[in-house]
Amino acid sequence: MFNKLSKPVKWILSLLIVIIISSICASLVQNSFFQVKVQKVKFDTERGTLSGYLYVPRYVDKDNPAPAVVLTHGYLNNKEMQEIGAIELSRRGFVVLAFDQYDHGDSRWDTPAAFNFYVYSVYDAVQYIYNLDYVLKDAKGNGMIGVSGHSMGGFSSVYAVIWDEQDFASNGYRKIAAALPVGADLRYIIGIDKPETFFGPRSVGFIAAHWDQFFFDNTGQAGSVKYKDFVKDPVGKRILGLGENEEGKASEWYLVNNGQRIIYTPDETHPQNHFSLESGRNTIEFFTVAFNYQLGKHGLGRLEDYGITEMSGQVWWLKEAFTLIALVALFMMIIPGFMLITQLPFFKKVYKTEQPEEVTPVKLEPAQRGIKAILITLTMLLSAFYLNIWMDRQATGLAPLAKAMNYLAGATIIFIAIIWIISLIKNEERLSNIAHKVTLHGAAIILIALAYRWVLTHTSIIQNNNFWSAPSINTIGYWAMAAGFFTILVTLGTTPLFKAEDDNVYGLKASWMQVLASFVTAVALVFGLFLIVGLVELIFKTDFRFYVYAIKIFNTKQFVTSFKYMPVFFVYYFAVALAVFVNTRKMKDIWGDILASVLLVGPVILFLIYQYGVLYRTGVAPFPNFSLNAILCVGLIPTLVVAGIILRRFAKKTGNIWTGVFFTTMFFTFITLANTAIYELSFR
Repeated sequence: MFNKLSKPVKWILSLLIVIIISSICASLVQNSFFQVKVQKVKFDTERGTLSGYLYVPRYVDKDNPAPAVVLTHGYLNNKEMQEIGAIELSRRGFVVLAFDQYDHGDSRWDTPAAFNFYVYSVYDAVQYIYNLDYVLKDAKGNGMIGVSGHSMGGFSSVYAVIWDEQDFASNGYRKIAAALPVGADLRYIIGIDKPETFFGPRSVGFIAAHWDQFFFDNTGQAGSVKYKDFVKDPVGKRILGLGENEEGKASEWYLVNNGQRIIYTPDETHPQNHFSLESGRNTIEFFTVAFNYQLGKHGLGRLEDYGITEMSGQVWWLKEAFTLIALVALFMMIIPGFMLITQLPFFKKVYKTEQPEEVTPVKLEPAQRGIKAILITLTMLLSAFYLNIWMDRQATGLAPLAKAMNYLAGATIIFIAIIWIISLIKNEERLSNIAHKVTLHGAAIILIALAYRWVLTHTSIIQNNNFWSAPSINTIGYWAMAAGFFTILVTLGTTPLFKAEDDNVYGLKASWMQVLASFVTAVALVFGLFLIVGLVELIFKTDFRFYVYAIKIFNTKQFVTSFKYMPVFFVYYFAVALAVFVNTRKMKDIWGDILASVLLVGPVILFLIYQYGVLYRTGVAPFPNFSLNAILCVGLIPTLVVAGIILRRFAKKTGNIWTGVFFTTMFFTFITLANTAIYELSFR
């Protein structure tokens, strides 16, 4: 029966089976083969609503309570990024709450457009976990609760300890027994002088990576993207209770104010803390040692008394492996999904005929191929050079490029005038036809150059406000517009050099019905893919993920916000679709796909190689202030690789760029707005 199915149906069914099996396996790792109950929770606080995943070992109940750990993420992440601690600690017997901070994921902040949500996030979550009757407390009400968070979540964990210590002064008990801020520096605890003095008798540790792009600076050099050693830093020494002239050691326990102190310094970058066996070992060790110490101090015995036993090894990476397989399978489903949809009557109209039409390429001479290769390389190098300028909206870097647009427009006008003068003097029909084509082509270049100049001189066109409510996406959006206009100009300016006689050289030629069918096809395909994403999350409580890149189902706010950003990203995908169509039409199979992906992702990879290559070689990055945006660039890589392949394959089937442009714009905008690299401001 399977053999009788069409090829697209066979592919989709096979990939669905892969997704289901991978999601089941990921879920089994997450719930420790049903030894841990994982449930999605949402609870109200005095400042809004928090949501998260609650991990409860099966044997834990009100008669068998256990210590608990509250985990949270950083600025541009969500609860799923805390799976190292959530999986490893829960399978060892701890109750774990991994939650979204306010205005992240499904959590909501009741203070409009206020960037202080993190100050209260962890402590508000502590109130919830403290009131659960199966979370361990001593006779005086002291809670056996640990807190940990990455980056801004680390700041939130420190603030939680501060608020808890202040409450202790009035109620006489501490809810938090241990804290492990990850990738967070006490210098950024605003409004509190010497926060370490609030740690009291708790067990407190820090994971301070050597290559952290933001914090733990003790070199005295400009910028933050450089090598650090926090145990040699004055702040690190104060945490360990050391004097200025005393030497601290990483991964060594110190006793300060009757409480434990430790600093771990893994050889990692800031985001690597989420995806590291070393940080995993540090997390497990810290809470194991810390809780044994705190339990003993409060007369509550040891961890083994609560069914929490020593375990070797880590399994969280298995979930990462399975969600990666599901992610790849979902991406692979796009092409057969398109082929299946376009077998239906209306959707067939995406083709010029009812059957897919292959594009006949224009044959280039060897010299022309060499010139084209040089032009492509130079374009990628220029795009890589401008990447940080575009993302950071550097006025000093944008001004020369804006001025160049004036020269380009002026030179184009002069060139058009010369061509017309020559055609009028010689009065030949051939030259007149050339003049008409040059005028049309030149007019497009002039209009785009002037529009680009306006974008370059108005860097605030996408800024944080009620409409553009996702700050990190605003950065990516401006880069997309800047890179998009640049790509269009290069494509339009160089393609005529190769004497392409094809009347559809840019892949724009299509009937209005084809364009409409392309749009509807893209909508249907996006809907089908996200239906799968939503069902997987609902049934298995997993997503499609690898490292910092994830495809998640969006909430209502993210869905609405996506439409605001689609016109911005349309500019980019339209631009790169032109470049892909022009440069890969004569190529077949894998080589065309590779070049299509390289055209999009090449500048990003070149920049990152240079940035981090110099950093690891010298200890200081060439752009020492390009920190957060460099991390965002890493998340762009999977999107750009896949988008390049899709744009080429859809264009090859339809003979135009429209289906690919509509699909990539919608699909990847939805992914971006619901990803782990997003934070949305709340406005009223």
